[in-house]
Amino acid sequence: MEKPILNAETWVGMYAELSDYILEYSSLDTIWKTDSEGNAILTEEKQDQFIDIVDTVETIMHKYLKKED
Repeated sequence: MEKPILNAETWVGMYAELSDYILEYSSLDTIWKTDSEGNAILTEEKQDQFIDIVDTVETIMHKYLKKED
């Protein structure tokens, strides 16, 4: 079976959305903090976790989808 091909923008959007959901769903503590300009940003710990989740999500995506070159 041939894997569906996603363009780069869709690929990034998909792994970001899935990874964000996993992080928010699995976190018991606060994942957001406010920076000096008043913007909500991930805490350093949660940013590290997000990157780890992205790696796992992309590994799964590669099993079923292909990213356009």
